[in-house]
Amino acid sequence: MFWTFVSLCSVLLPIIMILVGKYFMNHPPKEINMLCGYRTCRSMKNINTWIFANKYMGKIWAKFGNVMLILSIIPMLFVIEKDNDTIGITSLVVLILQFIVLFWTIYLTEKALQNNFDNDGNNKK
Repeated sequence: MFWTFVSLCSVLLPIIMILVGKYFMNHPPKEINMLCGYRTCRSMKNINTWIFANKYMGKIWAKFGNVMLILSIIPMLFVIEKDNDTIGITSLVVLILQFIVLFWTIYLTEKALQNNFDNDGNNKK
């Protein structure tokens, strides 16, 4: 029972990333707001940076979420019927790696904003 619960928890973040990513790719928040969307100083400069950042973040969340889903399931399959400590440590490692990937997507989105917009939010191209 513990393995089932922990395994479901291990795939929760990738599934959320896939769903939110696909939604934001196609339906970024229409207005800059403090509740929903990719909210950083750079993304909130103007509506162009806002739409770009949310679509970009959505795209990489969908891609990374799919990869993370597979890479989260595989280690959990190796600990079926193992002791609870082994299962717990494995799921903790998976979760830590997922959060590293999640924070990496912030870096990638900020880098894309920096490459496409100047410091005032004007399009470089």
